[in-house]
Amino acid sequence: MSVDARRRVQLMATLFLTCLFGLLPAAKADAQEFLPAQKEPFFHNPIAKGADPWVIRDPQQPRYLWCKSDNDRGILIFESDDLTKLGKRHLVWKAPDEGPYSKEVWAPELHAIGDRYYVYFAASDGDNANHLTYVLKSKTSDPLGEYTLHGPMATGDGEDGQSPNIWAIDMTILQHNDKLFAIWSGWDQPGSDNQFLYIAPMSSPTKLSGPRVLVCDNDDHLWERIEPDASQRGLNEGPEIFQAKGKTSLLYSCGASWLPTYKLGRLELVKDDPLADGAWQKMPEPAFQSTESVYGVGHSCFVQSLDGKQWWHIFHAKIGPEPGWNRALHLQPMNVAEDGTPLLGSPLDRTTPIQRPSGQALSEEE
Repeated sequence: MSVDARRRVQLMATLFLTCLFGLLPAAKADAQEFLPAQKEPFFHNPIAKGADPWVIRDPQQPRYLWCKSDNDRGILIFESDDLTKLGKRHLVWKAPDEGPYSKEVWAPELHAIGDRYYVYFAASDGDNANHLTYVLKSKTSDPLGEYTLHGPMATGDGEDGQSPNIWAIDMTILQHNDKLFAIWSGWDQPGSDNQFLYIAPMSSPTKLSGPRVLVCDNDDHLWERIEPDASQRGLNEGPEIFQAKGKTSLLYSCGASWLPTYKLGRLELVKDDPLADGAWQKMPEPAFQSTESVYGVGHSCFVQSLDGKQWWHIFHAKIGPEPGWNRALHLQPMNVAEDGTPLLGSPLDRTTPIQRPSGQALSEEE
């Protein structure tokens, strides 16, 4: 059998198994697209080292924009036409040498709101207890251009949100009924180290306009605790919004980010007002959790393929089972139920070939 013929058989067999086990979100692929004359159509996880992934599809042009911390001292945005590669690197903000937001720059998120781009991130003076949330606003409609710094956000108690201001990380944005809301992970009181999810209204993308509201308890289920034991504390962080077919879901990370117990839970918005008591209904089972080979999964985000035909789930996973924060970035296709519920499945093994996202050129090499 020739090399081309052998590769054709291997590719067709892989496609059959991929479709059979539900690894393709749209299993209508034309096999002619994957003949040996084409470039390699598959990739394997992980795609890069790192944690707390965030990527959006640029509304202005067909590309992805990744947002990452630059060694805890700045903000990077990468532009790429291939979701499996971070692409070209741009430093859009550098932390000062000293001050309240000079160090521990964590989990930045890039959001396109109106004709500007905003980057929400947590930073401190080097002491984790002093973490607060800040936001960068682009000066123009260019996401790779200059930004101005705003903050810290008023994420504490009291009518002004600053009496006192309280520890806050992992801020994300909810757009609902033409209104903006901020959702983040915060301590219930200064110095407590008890992390809950909070929400507050926004008067603009750079300012909160009301006191924070507790979204839910952090230990309704044993699987939300650092370890699944009643003696262990609950921990909720990494909130992310998923909206489809009229349904709003809030995915969040729980367990311990430094242990294999890290996983995702899910809440549904069941009232019109996201600030109302009981507005968020917690699901009784995890939405996404470890397997024997891929563990410590969490801090997810979700993005559509460039052609809008597929949804992709991006998350980080631990590289080894020992305690610590040595993690890498994974991505895999996901499905959406008829009612808009995100169906994440299970983490795909690192040996599993995954078909590249639709709507983009195939990569020259793995």
